[in-house]
Amino acid sequence: MSISDRILPLCDLLMGAAYADDELRDQEKAEVRALVEELAGGLTAEISKRIDGFDPKKFDVVKTAEPFRTDPEDDRRKLLFLVSAVNESDEEIDFAEDDYLRALAKALDLPAAALAGLTVDIEDEQLKETFQQVRKGPPPPPPKGKGGSVDVDMD
Repeated sequence: MSISDRILPLCDLLMGAAYADDELRDQEKAEVRALVEELAGGLTAEISKRIDGFDPKKFDVVKTAEPFRTDPEDDRRKLLFLVSAVNESDEEIDFAEDDYLRALAKALDLPAAALAGLTVDIEDEQLKETFQQVRKGPPPPPPKGKGGSVDVDMD
């Protein structure tokens, strides 16, 4: 199956990325249009209608990715790069977008290594350390001295 045969499901995967954080931004929609236009050699009325009428509530990433599952691994990885371009188009880092990218990689039966450099990875140990610091709060104030004054080092 050629890319033109699957332009509508590809369009849906890209729109799924645009809506991953439950908010469609103009930059994301413009990026989807630009990518689809480049891949399809133009925007037909059918493609424009698909983009404008996309319903994220009815979207199923696993079902939509199905036509691409038997593609060579490199081609499936390219889909992740296209989705990543949509994710980055609004210039915000959002964990929901990362979750969508991970879900797509899983739906495409790609190894975790396929996500290298495309998602935000937080080291568990670093996260635990940060949580412990936040949980403890600031140190208690020093006890009041006999004179009621406190020495503060301003260096």
